[in-house]
Amino acid sequence: MKSRVLLALLVSCTPTAPGSSDASGGEPTSTGSGSTSGHVSETSSDPTTSTTTSDATTTTSGPGTSGTTGPVAVCGDGMRQPGEFCFAPGVHLPTGPRPVAVAVADLDLDGDEDLLLADFDAGDLTIQTGDGHGQFTAGPDLPAFLHPRDVIAGDVDGDGRLDLVFADPGVGLVGVYRHVGPGLVYDPPQPVKAGSEPRALAAADLDDDGLLDLAVADESGDAVLVFLNSGGGEFADPVVYPVGDEPYDVIVADVDADGRLDLVSADQNQARVTILLSDGPGTFVDAGQRFVNPEPRRLVAADLNLDGLLDLATASFTADHLSILPGLGGAEFGEYIPILLGEGLYAVIGADLDGDGPPELVAVDHTRGELVVITGLGVQDIVDIARFDVGAGPMDLAAADFDDDGALDIVTADAFGAGATVLLADP
Repeated sequence: MKSRVLLALLVSCTPTAPGSSDASGGEPTSTGSGSTSGHVSETSSDPTTSTTTSDATTTTSGPGTSGTTGPVAVCGDGMRQPGEFCFAPGVHLPTGPRPVAVAVADLDLDGDEDLLLADFDAGDLTIQTGDGHGQFTAGPDLPAFLHPRDVIAGDVDGDGRLDLVFADPGVGLVGVYRHVGPGLVYDPPQPVKAGSEPRALAAADLDDDGLLDLAVADESGDAVLVFLNSGGGEFADPVVYPVGDEPYDVIVADVDADGRLDLVSADQNQARVTILLSDGPGTFVDAGQRFVNPEPRRLVAADLNLDGLLDLATASFTADHLSILPGLGGAEFGEYIPILLGEGLYAVIGADLDGDGPPELVAVDHTRGELVVITGLGVQDIVDIARFDVGAGPMDLAAADFDDDGALDIVTADAFGAGATVLLADP
């Protein structure tokens, strides 16, 4: 599949305090998370892997100059070049009526990456087991409490097997499926009270005790909840950290480079992100807010220009641009930089798809049903934007090497496509 290559000029802007939107924060009906998107701190893009390119011509432009390069590499020829991206046609995996979140992990410990999806309408978690060659087989469906909205995989009980954690905002609970084995066998989900409307999850060892802790974005509670792991898959009562209006996402990252993990929330009804800096094992202090695009949904931290400082990027569902907060060090960030992409962006991750070092920003366009790859960030004034078709209404995505060829592939959770789309890199 060839990319459709566009161009975008990075323009710095000085934002003014935006007014609050009237977004309800509920599930969209016709318009449909980074971590993650995984949202587990151990996940990262591998700088030694890549995907490749199209044989389209690419227009380049800098201050006072413009021009067109010659044809670039041909998809499928096995040649990888920086700044070029190719994927085989997307493969649809039926997973349920409305998948809204996806995570990637080796759930069955066979050495191959598997898929874990949260299906809002079906009210369950679905598993697709990978074979290491880019093919997937439907695994068990595991019931949630009502309508799961986010899901991650991590070893919360320290037994070496990956457990499943999901956010169920309609009942104010986080659920923990402990992996008891063999295969994909789990205990019934353990309910954990998590504020009033837990929307998004992140997991990391926040207090340096070797156990996986949880951070939860409580959307209607305007807070991030920190659950410290007390051992055996049990969690202490949460510590509540107030953030902005309607936090829609939360990530874990060392934004001030002091060796301790911090938290960042995307506050969708305030057009801001809130930074919570670690001030000791498992405790945090509010370091203020930064303006971003209106209604930020998902966010990611990545060193986009390889200057050793983490930058932040947010996807906005209603604004016509993605925003980047360039890191300045010491948890300080410059004025946000908009990249015009049109309305409908829902989730964004960082991944070095072409293997040239700097990570690309990779987003899903919920309105158009597309994967969007933004490259050239931080290294030139003009960035390239490539788009690839996926299923209808994508709401989340993740990157991993599904076929063991050394190149990062992509999976999207297509909320209005009743499944996932797998895009295998096609060097």
